Amino acid sequence: MYSNWLFLMIGEDMQQHPRDQGSRSMRGRRTQPALPGVTLPTAPIVMQSQGNTALPRPPIMKKRPLHAKRAALKLVGLGFLLALLYLAIYPLLAGAVAGNEAAKQAFFGMFPWLPHFFWTSWASFLVQGLNHIPVFHLSSGDSSTAVGNGYANLLLALFALAFVLVLVAARIGGKVARERLSPKDGHLLFWIVFSLASIFGIIFVFAPGVIAPDVFLYGVYGRMVTVYNANPFVVSPATYPHDVLHALLPNTGVGVAHYGPLWIDMTLPVVGVARESVANIMIGFRLMGLLAYLTNASLIWIILAKLKPEVRISGTLLFAWNPLILLLGVSEMHYEMVVILFLLLGALFCQRRSFLLGWVCVLLATLLNMLCLLLLPLFLKLLWRETRVIQGGRRLLWWLMLTGLSAVIVVLAFAPYWRGWGLTGFVSNLQQTFFQENAIHSLDAAILHLPMGFPPFLAWIAAPQRWSMLAAVTVGSLLVFGLWFADTLELVLLFSSWIFLALAILLPVHWPWVMLLPLALAIVGLSRRTTLLALLLTMGAVLEYYFLLWPNVWPGLALVTIGLPLLVWGWALFFTATWHMTRPEDTNQPLPRSIRGFSFSRSSLPSRPSWPGRKKQ
Repeated sequence: MYSNWLFLMIGEDMQQHPRDQGSRSMRGRRTQPALPGVTLPTAPIVMQSQGNTALPRPPIMKKRPLHAKRAALKLVGLGFLLALLYLAIYPLLAGAVAGNEAAKQAFFGMFPWLPHFFWTSWASFLVQGLNHIPVFHLSSGDSSTAVGNGYANLLLALFALAFVLVLVAARIGGKVARERLSPKDGHLLFWIVFSLASIFGIIFVFAPGVIAPDVFLYGVYGRMVTVYNANPFVVSPATYPHDVLHALLPNTGVGVAHYGPLWIDMTLPVVGVARESVANIMIGFRLMGLLAYLTNASLIWIILAKLKPEVRISGTLLFAWNPLILLLGVSEMHYEMVVILFLLLGALFCQRRSFLLGWVCVLLATLLNMLCLLLLPLFLKLLWRETRVIQGGRRLLWWLMLTGLSAVIVVLAFAPYWRGWGLTGFVSNLQQTFFQENAIHSLDAAILHLPMGFPPFLAWIAAPQRWSMLAAVTVGSLLVFGLWFADTLELVLLFSSWIFLALAILLPVHWPWVMLLPLALAIVGLSRRTTLLALLLTMGAVLEYYFLLWPNVWPGLALVTIGLPLLVWGWALFFTATWHMTRPEDTNQPLPRSIRGFSFSRSSLPSRPSWPGRKKQ
């Protein structure tokens, strides 16, 4: 480096000071005596330098392509359209959701400016026109029901358009992420996605209409602890008919709490601040959902930025701008958003090799939702593999510390509610979670309500308890495969998404919000096929939400909301595989992720395949 610098300096000096060199040579010739018989040259002597005296030309700086700025402008435009769509559903939610008049009055009493966003007062012809579409028409003599059907039809149309815009935005994000983005461009795109997601979340915080009574259930269970000093795992809310939230509960009756004890603890601050106000309870839980929603979007970006940076923009968009996430995670605030938060935190800590904190977060998610018990073995397997580098007694001490900390957390979570509940109540809660006795809006319910008869064997297996056993066998098989194959965080997240997708498809009780958790896990699981299935089932969940707005809910709706997405996904895989098989010229292309790395040998016993990315993170 020094010689090159010296050479450049010498060349620069020779190039910039020719007169000085010439003058010095002339002075030298004047002082030297001429030899006899030697004549001076009449022509100038051209002296050729031994080095390249010209400076090297500076490299031409190519202008960086403006892919990030163009994508940012497109995302801003799509976000503006989505914001308009989400504002347009205000009057539709208020008019389509029947019942809960007390909640509506309390909400509009707290926010009297909300009706100013209702555009249906000057464009009611759109609602009346959609009500006469034969496909969505419901015969009813009640004019209010007819208007409600028109609101529901238009609501479905706007949600379908919102899904199209989200998919277009994800496509734009996927294309720009494949370019070589600078850190500045990456920060720009993140803040655009996050800022627009914040606007969407605030819009849904003030969205009127609640179809599910879960927010009021959370409030009732919290008030049972704070106001009545009762155990919600033992005492039913029907014991307190004079409570301010009792009129907002479903007429079918509500039993004891079936959530995890940690969730009951998290409801206490909300009901304590809200006191006797129904609107304050709704806003309190919605703000909790908004905080969890924005944190989840940021965590998905951070996790994907290390696992697979080229999908971090599209993956975050599929979650943060998703209308189902906003509707059920913020507006109606189902506690699955908080479960997603703890699972993503666990994945992030494991990714940063803080395995103790990661395990604690997964354990806290289990104390929120007992279904997360199925994920504990997968994370234990990951911890066992990652802690093999710890030598001797230090490894034993680490596992003893993990066991002791887990025991302390579990005891502290169950201790306030254990009296009167005990082991019998805990086992009963687990049975209600995994072995459900009713069939509601699921494939099992659709099979039971089919008009044609069943063979005796199918009728026997379609009973909800036996159907739960079938689901348990399927999910147990996935868990066994996960314990055998998953030894990286990427594979643990992938098998976790498969487990929750299987639960959402096969459990006898199905609601639209059960798709929140599988969608988030599928996005960070980095499997395009699994994400496609989760997106299709998410669209089916939006269709199920629409069916629930009908005066008489169709008992076989799962044939469309679950069966149709499964059918479309299966045909998509078939045509994709056929298309790849009919391209023999692309022999140099890498195999798909689901095939690459497998090797089969007849002479050897089955062994774990060398999955892609099987390396220590």
